Amino acid sequence: MPDTANTPLRKTRPFIERPSICVPLVAADFAEARAQVVRLAAKEPDFIEVRLDYLAGLTTETTGELFSALKDLCPVPLLATFRRQEEGGASPLAEPERVAILKAALASGAVQLVDVELRTSEAARQELLEAARRQGVGSVVSYHDFARTPGLPELRDLMAELAATGADILKLAVFPRLPLDSLNLLTVTYEAQANWPDRQLITMAMGGLGGFTRLAGPFYGSVLSFAVGEKSSAPGQPDIDTVRKLWQNWAVSTE
Repeated sequence: MPDTANTPLRKTRPFIERPSICVPLVAADFAEARAQVVRLAAKEPDFIEVRLDYLAGLTTETTGELFSALKDLCPVPLLATFRRQEEGGASPLAEPERVAILKAALASGAVQLVDVELRTSEAARQELLEAARRQGVGSVVSYHDFARTPGLPELRDLMAELAATGADILKLAVFPRLPLDSLNLLTVTYEAQANWPDRQLITMAMGGLGGFTRLAGPFYGSVLSFAVGEKSSAPGQPDIDTVRKLWQNWAVSTE
């Protein structure tokens, strides 16, 4: 599969400057989202992921209003995510509605990163990546498997497929069934640094067998770890204080 590193979608600056911690905002309504973002910001994460799929009553208009309000309430950079149900999302909305809501989030001018799933249709995915580029927003193209970890050759193919989209940041999340699965994920992460040095990587193995990958990721090339601020959005997420303390003990450079 050809790489598209030289397409106009590419950015030269890193959108994530150092190994960073992102906490999810998981709220059922806008009032809860506004209150929760203040509490999460007080924990001083590097990013807050706004999980739009958990929010009821979303429209393109209310999405823009929500992000404007969150930006006013919170100095922490925001990652906009609308996860489809097949990859752990909580909303039954179809792809056209999900894409329209993500475009509204981008148009708000209040987000620094946007998550676009690899399995989004190619036309819609590229439309979102181009919109992110125009807004100066970092694009994360993601793939999640909550059932298994593909074998090493398939993991390599998936990483190549992520890179071929031209996105700024490549995210791969899998669910290990055997201890070797997590090691395979870290191997592919380490290899991807050399294969696509102009990209940034976010990788993790979910659940108990993969929990350590969320902590050790920076040593293999993963630049962002998802941790619990108040509510978890995926299995195996440690709390933010645990990640911060271990990274300090392990001399992970977060400055």
